[in-house]
Amino acid sequence: MISTLKYFSIFLFLLLVNCTSRPDQASEVALPKTDSSQDLSLNLMDEKMLQEFISSRNGKYLFLNVWATWCIPCREEFPDLIKLAELYKTKGVEFAGLSVDYPDEIESKILPFLEKNPVNFPIYVQNFEDKENAINLLNEKWSGAIPATFIYGADGSQLHFLLGQHSFEEFQQVLQSLIK
Repeated sequence: MISTLKYFSIFLFLLLVNCTSRPDQASEVALPKTDSSQDLSLNLMDEKMLQEFISSRNGKYLFLNVWATWCIPCREEFPDLIKLAELYKTKGVEFAGLSVDYPDEIESKILPFLEKNPVNFPIYVQNFEDKENAINLLNEKWSGAIPATFIYGADGSQLHFLLGQHSFEEFQQVLQSLIK
């Protein structure tokens, strides 16, 4: 039963984020500047870029949140992620978001969401050729359900995998256990 549920979850995830085209290179979309955000951009991210991003830590932890604009728990926890990124910006933690919305929804869904939630960390949009491979790259036990947060050490090794919506306090407790 659990195996069937996992495969159904993977199928549902793949169905929701499947892209019909893939550009040869990552494209970038500039976000509008707001008083509380820096000059940010959205980049498409494929599997190879994701793997390089995780392994290139430059001595910092990585807090990677996988989300989508259509996911209510994702939208609810997003303001807490912004607060956490501000709190930990000088403590050796790099925050990033990976949207699993369709790349062609950047203008219609992702940018309007980010205008309402002035983000202070980089946002990437999935452009995976093989969704299951990308899921397994992040965590082989992950079904693809979101929100999902992955915390990596300075060496690129995964330290924590948090599935589902979490509060500011829950995220902070995990981060404080790492940064002593």
